[in-house]
Amino acid sequence: MYLAITMLLLLSTYIAINFISLISRTKKQNYNLPPGPSPLTLMLNVFELGKKPQQSLAKFSKIHGPIMHLKLGQITTIVISSAEVAQEVLQTHDILLSNRTVPQAVTVFNHDHFSLPFMPVCDLWRDLRKICKNHLFSSKTLDASHELRCKKLQELLCDIDRSSLIGEAVDVGKAVFKTSLNFLSNTFFSMDFVNSAGETDEYKGIIENLVRAIGTPNLVDFFPFLKMVDPQGIRGVSASYVEKLFHILDTYISKRLKLREEKDYVTNNDMLDNLLNISQENGQKMDNTKIKHLFLVIFYPSLFIIFNYSLLCLYVFFIAFINLTIFLNGLSI
Repeated sequence: MYLAITMLLLLSTYIAINFISLISRTKKQNYNLPPGPSPLTLMLNVFELGKKPQQSLAKFSKIHGPIMHLKLGQITTIVISSAEVAQEVLQTHDILLSNRTVPQAVTVFNHDHFSLPFMPVCDLWRDLRKICKNHLFSSKTLDASHELRCKKLQELLCDIDRSSLIGEAVDVGKAVFKTSLNFLSNTFFSMDFVNSAGETDEYKGIIENLVRAIGTPNLVDFFPFLKMVDPQGIRGVSASYVEKLFHILDTYISKRLKLREEKDYVTNNDMLDNLLNISQENGQKMDNTKIKHLFLVIFYPSLFIIFNYSLLCLYVFFIAFINLTIFLNGLSI
């Protein structure tokens, strides 16, 4: 229902803006753009385009060719629909075409200026990419977390075993969410974020609402002049939940900084310690703000996948159970 209302708003605004644009336009700018469907065709297919965009775009490409131009609101979009042209874009001219459109919901707290997926290719982007490759996701780091993964899977099985003994139903989605969140938090901070059902619901609620806000079609993304108005309130909702996540991260970072000031502090060699070490060596490459945004980039997609697909939760649980059973019994495939 909410999606239908949003699409109706998009259609109404699109018609109004194009009508005003046709009346007020005095100069016609000539862009060297590829062919594409007319605005009227897009308006007639707007609901089909929203439900099954890949099929609609495939139909359009048969008419207009492998490089196609779409006018979505005020935004000019180029669609590539052949392997040969995609190779040109993604391999031959990858640096030139690597930047992407940033949704308004992602711009809260200037996240687009620190986020690897959205920021343009620049020195900071290269530094963050190098840090992720050499310090956070290196083979050595991932191998070191093998025991931690086994431990968290064992805790998941123990929780399910306790529920089975008392005849309690198991919410597999919530159980996998808790396990995944605690695995990530231990990798980053060497501690569990979630220790009770109440805490699981709190974190899950934050991620749920953030996913819903960012995933909702936003008028501002198609008509940038509405940015100051934010008619759907999506930016405000996103900001409130990102602020909650940042407050949580700030708390853990502050605690770690105080611990590091003690003479008898022993490093945990986790991601937070690695990033703080880089920050001490070079404050321009890394600081607390960049650490928070980097953690948000890593946390959000992982938890989004776990939260958004209940079937995936069942699949992950099943695979985890099989792998752990094989591991505990000393078997090999």
